[in-house]
Amino acid sequence: MFRRIALTISLLALIGASLGLQLSNTQLAQAIENKSNNVKPPKVDPVPVPNPVETPASIKAIKAKLAADGCNLNPDSGTKKKELGKCSFLLIGDSLGNNLGYGMISELKKASTLTFTLKAKASTGLSNAWFYNWHNNLNTFLKTYKPNLVIVFLGANDRQNFTVNGKVQNFGTPAWINTYKSNITQIATAATNSGAYVLWVGMPIMKPYNYAKGETLIDQQFAAAVPKVPGSIYVETRNFTSDANGNYREGGLVNGKYTQIRGTDGIHFSGAGQPIIATYIINYINRTYHVNLVPGYARYLTK
Repeated sequence: MFRRIALTISLLALIGASLGLQLSNTQLAQAIENKSNNVKPPKVDPVPVPNPVETPASIKAIKAKLAADGCNLNPDSGTKKKELGKCSFLLIGDSLGNNLGYGMISELKKASTLTFTLKAKASTGLSNAWFYNWHNNLNTFLKTYKPNLVIVFLGANDRQNFTVNGKVQNFGTPAWINTYKSNITQIATAATNSGAYVLWVGMPIMKPYNYAKGETLIDQQFAAAVPKVPGSIYVETRNFTSDANGNYREGGLVNGKYTQIRGTDGIHFSGAGQPIIATYIINYINRTYHVNLVPGYARYLTK
């Protein structure tokens, strides 16, 4: 009997211990729940909503003028191609500008809604304003011709020093580069502020070795400075005027026939080469500004 009582007492003690353990677990769970309810979620900064990009005043002026003139140039991506409309192009530059201009005049004879004005002048550039000041003359041309597109093709004469505030800046030095890029920006800005897009044609590859090195440096400044001006586009011509290995070439297959496209000096375009570079630029205008401007007799150069 005593043995049965002892077993009963042990069983009751075990049950009590179990109840106590259950109580402790319940209390612990409640404590954990209460504590988790008091924990605040980490603060997460809201994702900033970017401010809408304000359209530069120059772009607004360009588009307003395009609409008023009925010119359909539009470089915005996704734009459907349209007929050119009533447009005015102004081409400025040096003797290379004349090469391109003569070719474009020939190729654009049938573009009845286009007014094309060539105002290039040989031996001019951005580093010899003492000979011909492009800033002053461009301002006059912009007021006179009121173009929708200004095409710039110069640089062949710009391997010259600047003199700024009585101090000489040697060609190719950091000071010279800064001054030259400033001139590029001023030309492009003057045109866009007047209500015109700018298409700046880069330097073609040249043959004379030392001269070619300088022109490469000049072309690099065009490529760097022009796109920073809203409404301005740089178009390279080095690849177009080089062979498959990237070297200077005098000629190539044009519409299936070998043609000499460069002059004997290794710098300019030949008479036959002028409509070839013109076709290249006209087609670039078509692709970039989403218009249908058809060359009169397209000349296509094959690599």
